Amino acid sequence: MTDNKVRRLSIQSFAQKTVRIMLITFSILLACLLILVGVLQLWSPGKPTPFVDENGSPLVGSISEKIHVNINNVEQGMFIKSKDATHPVLLHLHGGMPEYFLSQQYPTGLEDYFTVVWWEQRGSGISYGANIPPETMTLEQMISDTLEVTNRLHWK
Repeated sequence: MTDNKVRRLSIQSFAQKTVRIMLITFSILLACLLILVGVLQLWSPGKPTPFVDENGSPLVGSISEKIHVNINNVEQGMFIKSKDATHPVLLHLHGGMPEYFLSQQYPTGLEDYFTVVWWEQRGSGISYGANIPPETMTLEQMISDTLEVTNRLHWK
């Protein structure tokens, strides 16, 4: 074989190995991503547990639900919990990371005195959406969303 043929064969061999390594790396990353999504699904709060009386029956007048509403053209989720839905509404605004999931492990007791709305704001938690335009992630938009949510919660 000539030097050119050897060089071409070694370049082709190198390219094939590189492509194989890239495919294996991509497959591993994809598998890790799927595992991560599965773990997040298991940890994510699904349907909130209802408040029950001493007999295990749902507490009359209580509320415990997960809802999605359209706020300024973006589907946003919230958990609404109260032992008495006639109590004043308390809107919980998180500081960037939704905190409802923490209330499962570390109860606040706020639901005894308020109808607590754990709103997971635009782009976070159950309000995350890959289709949310990045240019809407502004302080002005967050204020507008908060005013919209507040107006919707003013049912009393």
